[in-house]
Parts: sequence; structure tokens; C-alpha cells
Amino acid sequence: TAQAAPVQPQVDPVVEAFLRDEHTSNAPAYFVRACSSRMPSAVGLAAKVPVPLGFVFQPLAPVDGQWNVPSVSFRNAPGTIVRCKKCKAYMNPYVTWSHNSRRWNCNLCGYNNETPSNYQSFLDDQGKRGDRGERPELLYGSIDYLSPGEQYCARPPQPPVFIFVIEVGYTAVQSGFLDAVAAGLKQVIADRSYPGGARTKMAIVTYDTSVHFYKLGANLSQPQMVVVSDLEDMFLPLAEDILVSAEECENTILTLLDTLPGMFRSTKLNESCLGSAVRAAEIATKHIGGRMMIFSSMIPTLGEEKLTLKPTREQSKSSAQADKEAELLRPAILGYIDKAQALSGVQSTVELFVAPQSYVDLASLRPLAELSGGDVHYYPQFNCQQQGEKVQQEIVHTMTREMGWEAVMRIRISRGWKLSQYYGHHQRRGQDLLVMPSCTSDQTFTVVAEMDEGTAPDPVVTVQCALLYTNSSGERVIRVHTYGCLTVQSPQEVVNHVDPQAVAVTLGHLMMETQRPPREAKLAEARNYLNQMCQKVVAAAQNSPNAESLMTIPLYILGLLKSPALRASNDTPVDLRGYFWSRLGSLSVPLTVAFCYPRMFALHDLDMATGEAGDEGRIVLPQTLNLTAQCMVGHGVFLIEDGHQMMLWLGRQVSPDFLFSVFQVQAIEQLDPNAAAELFAPANIGAATDPLAIKVQNIIGAVRSERLPYMRLEIVRQQLDQGETKFFQYLVEDRTLGLQMSHQEFLQRLGHRPAGTAAAAGTPQRGY
Repeated sequence: TAQAAPVQPQVDPVVEAFLRDEHTSNAPAYFVRACSSRMPSAVGLAAKVPVPLGFVFQPLAPVDGQWNVPSVSFRNAPGTIVRCKKCKAYMNPYVTWSHNSRRWNCNLCGYNNETPSNYQSFLDDQGKRGDRGERPELLYGSIDYLSPGEQYCARPPQPPVFIFVIEVGYTAVQSGFLDAVAAGLKQVIADRSYPGGARTKMAIVTYDTSVHFYKLGANLSQPQMVVVSDLEDMFLPLAEDILVSAEECENTILTLLDTLPGMFRSTKLNESCLGSAVRAAEIATKHIGGRMMIFSSMIPTLGEEKLTLKPTREQSKSSAQADKEAELLRPAILGYIDKAQALSGVQSTVELFVAPQSYVDLASLRPLAELSGGDVHYYPQFNCQQQGEKVQQEIVHTMTREMGWEAVMRIRISRGWKLSQYYGHHQRRGQDLLVMPSCTSDQTFTVVAEMDEGTAPDPVVTVQCALLYTNSSGERVIRVHTYGCLTVQSPQEVVNHVDPQAVAVTLGHLMMETQRPPREAKLAEARNYLNQMCQKVVAAAQNSPNAESLMTIPLYILGLLKSPALRASNDTPVDLRGYFWSRLGSLSVPLTVAFCYPRMFALHDLDMATGEAGDEGRIVLPQTLNLTAQCMVGHGVFLIEDGHQMMLWLGRQVSPDFLFSVFQVQAIEQLDPNAAAELFAPANIGAATDPLAIKVQNIIGAVRSERLPYMRLEIVRQQLDQGETKFFQYLVEDRTLGLQMSHQEFLQRLGHRPAGTAAAAGTPQRGY
């Protein structure tokens, strides 16, 4: 008898179409990262998945030059942006068509919509639109709609507005912070590298124990200062020329920035009225909004929202004490939360630059930036010689990156699912409207999805992020990112398609959630949460073909536990810990990964190609090393970077030839670390003539260019500089201060048992 032919498995046509088109139909990873590209099909399966199911969005993320977001213009055709009439989702590649394209089904809510007559076309034999190659919104997961202004604008489009609120007290002057701020602002204004061109407006307010306004009219030979000393009843003392055109009044603005450091050089005033200065800036710009860049160096003890130095809050070294550490990370007063909400209501965002010499209660100040859609920049123990370049470069980056003004965002998910938690720097209004008066290319938002028990999910789960904003040219734009995931019948299938980096970002947010009201748990509980999640991942990895990828999640979490954000040690001032919590709240996926697991390179044995431009013109970097001292040698030179700063470690036995070629010294004892670091400042990159020095400069310059904003370089010599301890804290696979546990010991405690004979504790394992 003839043997029966094997039965071919039936393929769902929806699944087949998804797998065929997902590369173009899904938004690129620049913009959207899913914790897993497969989602469970039932609540019971979801409960067995050991990782959170979430999505990380960076809506305005910079992309490489090989690809740009396609745009569709509806400026001359009001009302023709096609959206679902029920859930308001935007047209995207996952909708389905019927009746020869006269009707379409929304892939998020399932509603059957009528297609506008001017949007109809024929369907091919697969039911796809025949004109999809001519309509980017039907082909690509990321799209820009250039909208008709009257349809998506409550007022004329906002111009780019920058108001600089600068502290001029004794601490800011003597540390050089005021000089660094003035230099950074002058660079951007003189180069006209700010966005918006002739549309851009600027204002300057300074403050110490009073608030100083400046008249900046173009017809003035020099700026005029007016002082307001009544800090409790702030008012606008000038009727005009406070907020002025950046181009028309460029000379007046530059003149003021040139003279500011000298004007206050001999000041003895050493108190701050920051809250009143913020109120002054709000009054000056409330009719228009904008980006408020605040520069502060000490705790505000005067005027509105003053902070009192209480013993429980001024002990900045006590952040490791279990009974105080969590309390010190929470605001002492709610005033700056209220201010952030008020500023958001008038389309103003705060970018907060803090350069203190001592404790400033950053926990109370940082909501001012976070809840208005901005970021915190922190420079502890500020020294202009060492950190001035970083301040200047971060000012330049803050003012020149892509920005969306008066922005709002909604994230929708298809039926059968709901979004339960939202993270990032924004205000949330209602159930799902995220408000960011100014959204930038750096900002990242994370959502956690949960299954809706009352509704069965579709075969393809779709999430869509729509950011409505005004670009710096005055156009109203809707940037839409759509991302689809297949539903599967097995939790193991979900695990097999996990993105460890997106999971690490999401776990970081869920960890910080344990510290928010009304929970207000101790930091030990945040650490315990991460340990418990790692335990689940390790257990799931034992039988997964994706084990090697999964096991990077505990490695990232170990790095987070050993970082200044979480490590249980007395070397982390509470303001510094609070800064890193703030930074993690809106950090991109690549920068979060770098923070958890930095990159280390050896620079002492470069081959011919390394440090030179490769085939695509990019500098070839050395191979990355495991973060363990076992990868280091006493005659070596090692560069480490975590996306925030770089450190260069020089071994005591480093070659005299290397020292002379790169630093022009013949012995390591002759090297001045601060002067040596200046050789790698942006202005000096490319100035070297020695071939080895050129390679080292190229590598450091290339690493810097991959990480924005600017990373300062610190050089430490083995057994000669105190900073060496800090370098070894980056080696997260070894035992470190705050967590005396190696990577292998950590895994063993979580229940991991490597195949074959167990390796000695502390030995780095790859392949697991």
C-alpha cells in the first residue's frame, strides 16, 4: 500500500500576511521596542510569562542618514486624514479592506468604517490596496502626517521660545558655573544653531536673593536690568522687550551674556529664590509657553516654594540607611509639583541644570522638570575646569536637538488588551492623554499592557503611538508609530521572542513604581522586586532555546543593582541617587542598557584597522570586553563608558611608548589626569599628530558621538588616583562596593545551574 503523504500544517492567512510584511509594517526599533514580539492569547497564559509585557516608545528618536520617516501632507485637503470613527486610531498597514476599498476595518477596535470617496482604490488578489506603494501610511509603521492647522490647532502654532533663568549668587559665580552657562548659551546664539530661525524668541532672567529682568530690545546699546525684590508678589516690571526675537536682538542678548559673569563677580549673596524666579519666568511667557532652562547651584531658601534644611534631609550621605533612604528620595514639599502642573497648562517645559557644592534637596526640585516634560542635568561638586565643557555641550545639545512644541500624545492598543501603566516625563490628563509642552528626540515613554479579561484578543495585537506637535518651522505634525505582535498559544513562545533590553527598561520603571505614593516602600523592596523578577527569568531560561538572550536580563539587572541608583552603600549622596532615578525615568533603551552594563575597551593593543575609518566612514572600535578585572592587565589601558561619562584607566606598567605617543610624558607619575583629559576635549579631537594618539582620539571621539548628551572623560592611574575605586565599581561581573556578589554568584543565588561542571564563582560565563 502507498504511504500517505504528510499533512501540511494549515497557515492562518492573517499570520502569513503578518510575517510577510512585518518588517515594513512595524515601526523601526529606533522608535518602538516591544518586551516580546509575541503576545499570549489568554489571561492564563499571560500569568505564566516571566517578564512584563510592555512597549518602549521614543517618538522623535534620531535615525541614521539611510532612512527618514515618510511624510504625507494634508495641508491643502482639510478633513482627509483618515481615522477610525470609533477609537480615533490612524490609518496604518494593519487595517483590512472590503467592498473594493469602500469600507475598512480598524485593527485596534474592529469598527467597520466607511472610506472617504477621495481615498478609495482597487484591491488586489490578496485584499491589499492596489495603491499602497503610493501611500506611505498603508506601507510603513512610522509616518508623519503634515496636518491642516485649523483641524489640529487651538491657537496659531507656537514659535520656539527659550527663557534662561540663571542663578547669579556667590556659589554659581565662584565655582565657574555662571561662566560655563554663559559660554554655552553664547555658542548656540552666535552660531544660530537653535531651531526656528527668525521665529525663535528668547528671554533672560537672573536671580539670587531677588529676581532681575532684562530689557533686550534691538534698538538698545546695552541691556537694561530691572530688579524685583518682592519675592512673594512677583510681577512683570517691564511692558515690552523682555521676550524678544533671537535674530533681531542677537547683539543685545550676546552683550548681556558677555557681561553677566563680570556683573556679579564680586557678589557676596549666597541664597537662592529659585521658586520666585520660576514664577517670574512663567509670568513673562504664560501667553506663549516655551522651554524654560533653569540654572541653579544651591538650595532655594527664599521666596516662593523655599526649602528648609531639616536634619533628616540635609544628611546627604545617609542614603543607604534603610529608615531614611526612601524618604530622602521623595519631595519635602509639593510646591514644585504644583508649579510643574501650572507650567504644563501654559505650554511651558522646564529643563533643570543643577551644579551644587552641597546638598540641594533635588528630590523636591526634580518634579519641576519631570512633570512638565523636561529633564534634570546634575553636576555635583561642580568645578569649571573639570565639568565646564560638559555643561556647555549639554546646553548646546538641549537647544539644538529635534523638538516638538505644544505636544500631546496618545497610545492605543487593540481589543483584548489595555494599557495599565505609563512611564516617562509628562503630565497625564484623563485616562490616556500624555501632555508634554515640549517633546524632544531624547525622550522615551514606556507603557505596560495587560489582558482585558472580557474580550478575546485579535490574532495580531497592535499598539499605536500618535504624537501631535508643532515642529520648529511652525507646522502641525502627527507622528504615528504602529507596531504589531502575533498572539501565540504558549508562554514559552512569548519568552522565546523576548527583547532583553526593552525588558530591562520596563523593569526599571516598575521598580521605581514601588517608591511612588501611596506605596512609599523602602529601597530594599525595590531591590527585592528586581531579584524576584530575575528569579522568574532564570527559571524560564532553563528550557528555552532563547536562553542566552534571556540570561542577559539578570546581567542588566545586576548592573542596575550595583549602580548609584540602587546600590546599598554610603558612597552615594541622596541627590546623586535622585538624579539617576530621574534620568532613568526618560532614558532611551540604548542609554539604559549602557547605564546597566557599560562598555569596556582595551586601547593598549590596537590593530591596524581599529581607530581608523572603516568602509562606511565610521571609526572602527575595539572589541568590547566583559566587565571583570580578569579581562584587565597591569600594562593595559582601558576605556569604560556608561552613556553618562567615560573613564580611562592606566595600569602602572603601561608602556612608556604609549604614554609618550598619547600624552607626551615618559612615566605614569608625570601624568596630570586633568590636563591629559583635555587632550580629548571636542576642540582637540583631530589635533594629534602621532599615529597612536590619532587612533585613541578617534576612538574616544567616536564613542562620544554615539552617546548624547556629552560624556566627560576622567583619567585614573592605577594605585595613584582616588577615582580608581569608581572605575572598578563599573566592573559589575565582579564583587563591588554595595553588592559583594559576582555575576556568577548572583546567578547561582537565583537558582541558575549551568550545564556541566559548575565554574568557579566569579568566572564570567557566556553561552550559559
